[in-house]
Parts: sequence; C-alpha cells; structure tokens
Amino acid sequence: MNDLGQISAAALQQYLAHGEDRGLDIDAAMTIAGLSRDTLSQPDARIDGEDFEALLHHLILQANDPLFGLRTSAFIQPGSYNVIGYIAMSVGTLHEALDKVTLYEKLVGDMGTTDIALTPEQAQIRWNCRYTRQPARQHLIDNVLSSWLCYARWLTGNQQLAPHQVWLEHAAPDNASKAAYHDIFQCEVCFNKPVSALIGPAQLLDLPIRQPDPLLLSTLESHAIAQLDKLGVETGLARRVRQCIHDAIGHTLPRKENIAERLGMNVRTLHRHLADEGHSWQKLLDEVRLQEARHQLRQARKPQAEIAEALGYSDIRSFQRSFKRHTGMTPGQYRQQELQD
Repeated sequence: MNDLGQISAAALQQYLAHGEDRGLDIDAAMTIAGLSRDTLSQPDARIDGEDFEALLHHLILQANDPLFGLRTSAFIQPGSYNVIGYIAMSVGTLHEALDKVTLYEKLVGDMGTTDIALTPEQAQIRWNCRYTRQPARQHLIDNVLSSWLCYARWLTGNQQLAPHQVWLEHAAPDNASKAAYHDIFQCEVCFNKPVSALIGPAQLLDLPIRQPDPLLLSTLESHAIAQLDKLGVETGLARRVRQCIHDAIGHTLPRKENIAERLGMNVRTLHRHLADEGHSWQKLLDEVRLQEARHQLRQARKPQAEIAEALGYSDIRSFQRSFKRHTGMTPGQYRQQELQD
C-alpha cells in the first residue's frame, strides 16, 4: 500500500457535496472507507489518505461519470482549502495567493504539491499529484486545476479569467467530454501532457484580489503556522526559502537576491535569519537541487546534460561531481538502482 499521508476533512466536502447533488449513496461510500459523518463534520479532523482514496473510488464508481472530478469544482468554497482559502482572500494579488498556497498546502493534505514556474512572458502553475492509482489520480487532478481556476475567478471578481492553456496528464476523452472541459476552463485543454498545469501570461498573476486585508492576513498566517506546527511540519524561514528555490529551479538558477526580495527582506537579513535557524543559502540550494535531481532521474529518461542545465549547473561534470559528493554514487548509478527497485 502507498503511504498517502492525510487529508483535511474540509477538503473532502467538495466531493461529498457533488455526490449528494448527484444523488449518490454517500453513507455507503463512507462505510466502505471506514469513515463517519461525525468525523467529517469536525473542522480540524484529518483523514487517512488511503481511507480518502477508498471513498473517492467508491463515489467515482457510483457516479459512473468520467467528469466526476471536473464537476466538483462547482462546489468550491473558501473552507475547502482550510485556512488557506481565507488567507488567499486577504492578500493583494493572485501571485501572492499562490505563494501562500505553496507555503501552507500541507494544511489541506498530502494529495500533491504545487509549484510555480515563471518567466517574464509565461506563468506555469503545476500540481504534482501524489496519488498513483486510477481512477482517483485523474479525478484529483481534474478537481484541483478546475477548482483553482473557479476560486481565482471568485477572488478577483473576474468570471472571464482563463489561462491560455490547460495541460492534463490523462488521455483525451470523447468530444462531448472535451466540450465540458472547455466550458469550465474557457481555453485550449491539452491531454497526454507530461505535467498537469495551468499556463498563461505572467501578467495574469498581477490581478488584484477584490478585498485584501493585511491585518487579517497576519492573524490568519499565525493560525496557519500554529496548525502546521501541530502537524509537525516545518514552518521556519528555511522552509520558505526551499519552496522559493524549488519554484525557480528548472527555469533559471535561483538568485538569493531575488529570493530575499520575494520574502520581503534584503540578502544580509536573509543570511542572518537562516544562520539563526542553523541553515545557509548554499546548503538549502544544494538540498533542493539534489531532491529535484533524484526526482528527475527516477521519473524521466531525460539525458543527464538536460537535467544538469535545468538545475543550473555549469556543465554535466559539475552536476555529476555534486551528485556523487552528496549520495556516494553517480547519477547513472542512482538511476539504474531506482530502475532495479
């Protein structure tokens, strides 16, 4: 069995609301998953990921609808994202809202991770789903991307907001289902893609939130950090720096000046605060690059030279030396070991 972590009870409500609207037997699905309505009614409850997967599978089978996950976006609410939904309502722009998602998404659960790839011309907002089994994986991805867009429209008050493209991993459905995807995303939807993402001009992220509230934001973030502490999730500056580095890697070598600016401080202050936590910029950069190198070596047959370039190494030899220094094996040896495992 896969270790699927946990999911907040709040995040389940979209699926249950859609199921009830469809007339599905929710109680039967919960019984099969070993869940109770009392548990799911507790706002801070955490549900085992495998129980959630069992619930989702049963709802999908009952619905017999290849668009089940896509249609759940009609039931998105601020509370669906735990306190993150309310944090997103209190920031200034969509970009700031997405930054908060990457910092606090563990509060929603362990279904996947978000990263933002930015160039001056384009924003690519990707979601990496942790669930591997079908049909849950497809419906989770459809839910997350369509819900993001519906919530962004609500946050900005712009119901015409749309990316230029949506990328989805799964195969293209029939023409009638394709029309449903277009109706929700209002843009070109591409299937059989290597990642799941919303893609559009970078300027879209500058759109203002309707009613930002800096004072409320501070209170909500304090609450979010306290919740993460209870879950045993790191909340210090080092975690935020790691996330910023991760967002930038693959497009350009992250510069500490840019990261410091994103976090609202200068480089000297960044170094001092990291040192107070027992970290350094170079240590964090090396950690994130190594994590991403392992991921790319496991998940793709991409040549090592391309991986080295994506991670910001000057050449393939620098990448290979660094990887061996940290792991005791070459990238090729690591990839071969993973294939054997």
